[in-house]
Amino acid sequence: MPIMPCFAGKCDLYLRAIFCKQRPHYETHAKNVHLFSKADSTSNPNKRQRQPALLGDHPPDYAPQGGYHGYHEDSYGPPPPPYEGRRMGPPPPPPGASRRGPSRYGPGQYGPPPPPPPPEYGMGSESSVLMVYGLDPKINCDRVFNLFCLYGNVEKVKFMKSKPGAAMVEMANGYAVDHAITHLNNNYMFGQKLNVCVSKQQAIMPGQSYALEDGSSSFKDFGGSRNNRFSTAEQASKNRIQHPSNVLHFFNAPSQVAEENFHEICEELGAKKPTSIKIFAGKSERSSSGLLEWESKSDAMEALALLNHYQMKNPNGPYPYTLKLCFSTAQHAA
Repeated sequence: MPIMPCFAGKCDLYLRAIFCKQRPHYETHAKNVHLFSKADSTSNPNKRQRQPALLGDHPPDYAPQGGYHGYHEDSYGPPPPPYEGRRMGPPPPPPGASRRGPSRYGPGQYGPPPPPPPPEYGMGSESSVLMVYGLDPKINCDRVFNLFCLYGNVEKVKFMKSKPGAAMVEMANGYAVDHAITHLNNNYMFGQKLNVCVSKQQAIMPGQSYALEDGSSSFKDFGGSRNNRFSTAEQASKNRIQHPSNVLHFFNAPSQVAEENFHEICEELGAKKPTSIKIFAGKSERSSSGLLEWESKSDAMEALALLNHYQMKNPNGPYPYTLKLCFSTAQHAA
């Protein structure tokens, strides 16, 4: 048909006219886009191109400090604690604190924890070695033993050459260490204050010994001594652990002992004489016992260190009596 080609030609001319009018706009937009992309890629080739948000961008104050996990409102309480590594659950308790307690079972459900037991009934010290400071030059290993054996078996005594007036005392266990510290620390002997504390050492090594002022050795092992008073349960039950006092209880003395005997021993060893003496009558035919009183607690402690385990002559045989002393609960000997 002759009409169709003519109509098709007119339509083609019409479309070309419309395209030519819009062409400058499209060319300008494409050119700008090409320049922007070229400049951006030239300034930072590794920069990631920002993609338009599909659902729109949230305002910057919507998720402060760490994204949406940090978002909270006043009506929902304080923000949750920060994430700590890969460990889940509540933070661990501080060192020394129990893992059981109000944080697990609720506040006050089981009440406060019980108070720690006194040293006399505790679990015992971690170390069985004591450090003793403030010892007079008159004191040697035997006299340290005479004092500390009242609170437990003494294994070894060693004086320290680098620290005059200081000695290490190894007890049988931690209970004896606690007893000795509780009862002897801060007492006075020969005008000096005793400082008794736990040593960092777990045991005493003999090492190289030296001679003390009286000529005796600076080290002595008492592990096999028969004068230890806590070797068996029966022996331990007969010993009462007491605080130092000015009255001493003596036992295992000769049956015919007299007051003059004690005065002679004190004069021989350089101890102060007791102000009062009481000898118990009729308790035993083989040995005697009684009380010795001094003016002060310090005088009694000095006499105990010097006189304890003194070998008293036996008038009826070759074997001497070993005089034994301990602190008494009596206030007076008379």
